[in-house]
Amino acid sequence: MKRCFVMTLLMLSFALKYEAVNAQQLDTAKEVMAIKQLIKNYEDAWNRHDAKGLADNYDTNATWVNWFGAYYIGKKDIQQHYETVHTTYFKPTHYYTRAIEDITFIKPDVAIAHVRTGLTGDARYPGQIFEFRRMIVLTRHGSSWLIFAGQNAKLNEGIK
Repeated sequence: MKRCFVMTLLMLSFALKYEAVNAQQLDTAKEVMAIKQLIKNYEDAWNRHDAKGLADNYDTNATWVNWFGAYYIGKKDIQQHYETVHTTYFKPTHYYTRAIEDITFIKPDVAIAHVRTGLTGDARYPGQIFEFRRMIVLTRHGSSWLIFAGQNAKLNEGIK
């Protein structure tokens, strides 16, 4: 019985390792470019203060956690949040992508990316510049990618 359990674990481990290797083979230039384009589209929509344009980067059932820990569920809720903040304290902001740190393909239609970003002009914090690390889970829909879930973490001074 114990041997059967160990064999099952070994087979499961092999299957998961094979799936990870297989998924990495899908890391084609085309897929990476499509994800980079989504990240660029998000940045452009932010700087236009276009709530619908921002929400268009999210899957219908997406979730988002902002840097204060607020939790938004669904594309509609996310868009409403952007409509509120981009007509108030985020109206004068400028958002920039500092670096795409990594893109890891978990399955052919699922990827995780870590993106370093920055923000200036937040009306609540005059003169301050904020740096963030965003973790986003992406899902592929045909030839395009959308954010399925993500979280934004504000980086303290000295964090790399």
